[in-house]
Amino acid sequence: MSTFNTTLAADTLVRNVAISPELFGVVIPEHMKAQVKPYAGFAADNAFSAAIPSRNDHYVFEPSLRASVLMWINYPQGQSLWISGPTGCGKTSIVEQVAARLNWPLMKTTASQDLDINSLVGGLRLVCDTMTGDTRTDFLYGPLALAYKFGLIFLLDEYDQLDPSCANAFNAILEGGNLVIPETNEVIKKHPNFRFVATANSIGQGDLTGVYGGVKVLNVANLDRYMFINANYMPKDVETSLIKKFISDEVLAGKFVEIANIIRKLFVGSDIAGDFNQSNDSSSVKVSAVSPDTRLSVTCSTRSLIAWVERFSLMNKAKMPEALQVSFDLQIGNRAGADDKRALHAILKAVFG
Repeated sequence: MSTFNTTLAADTLVRNVAISPELFGVVIPEHMKAQVKPYAGFAADNAFSAAIPSRNDHYVFEPSLRASVLMWINYPQGQSLWISGPTGCGKTSIVEQVAARLNWPLMKTTASQDLDINSLVGGLRLVCDTMTGDTRTDFLYGPLALAYKFGLIFLLDEYDQLDPSCANAFNAILEGGNLVIPETNEVIKKHPNFRFVATANSIGQGDLTGVYGGVKVLNVANLDRYMFINANYMPKDVETSLIKKFISDEVLAGKFVEIANIIRKLFVGSDIAGDFNQSNDSSSVKVSAVSPDTRLSVTCSTRSLIAWVERFSLMNKAKMPEALQVSFDLQIGNRAGADDKRALHAILKAVFG
């Protein structure tokens, strides 16, 4: 429920601050800087600044994903945004990091089959007056109502975990209709800056891989209201540049990424989902102990890869024995069954020797 001042005028947030595309990793030649139009953002100290995502200065924007998200956020054309892709490929972080650089407040909720839209709109709650100590019943805005009224980004993670009937309840919001608060009879009109983002492992047609439990088949009418972006793991060169921010040795960084890519190729369902953003010959290492037909039950997301590199660096600096394999198991290997773990260790040995 809201802790923000909801008595503010709906047009309190003004999107009139010039934000350089260079903040998003866009390289602009010096002779063209005067010609490049800045993005429109918000003041860093706006009324909802507490909801601005934290900026990660190590974040590396994948160019094609960045271009699609920025195009939509600046020109939504009346559509919401659906970002699909495998676990940990950056579906949520791209939205958060774009919002962070635009100083655009963001409300994030994780979906589940039990989620109800009413809980996102808000409800009546007992409130204690800090001056008198008296209690009264007030309506407190939920994250969706706040975003809709004041022009924030509303991000619903794991959207395909929703019960289809709940997903359909969002249709009026996705169409830009009025949001009526029955408890107070308030009618909230859609703010021009409101943005609705759904992230999911699927494209709303159920789990085609057999990996993601709880994924639902959603109504076509609901899906028709979105622009779809298929996110993938980073290309090898981009991900290697990212890992070099955490470990300076370029050869070593390349080996970490090599392992991640081999694991992703062997991840069950990756070929079915088409969620692997590498060329067929991206791996130069052949793992003789692991059959090409092997399908692993675990993958290596960019998030897990960074955690592994950081854990390895910490353990290696402390001169702990077998830092490479132990750190790998702590972040990735220990999630796998015995057979998969043996295959993972074979991959580790093949790449690092």
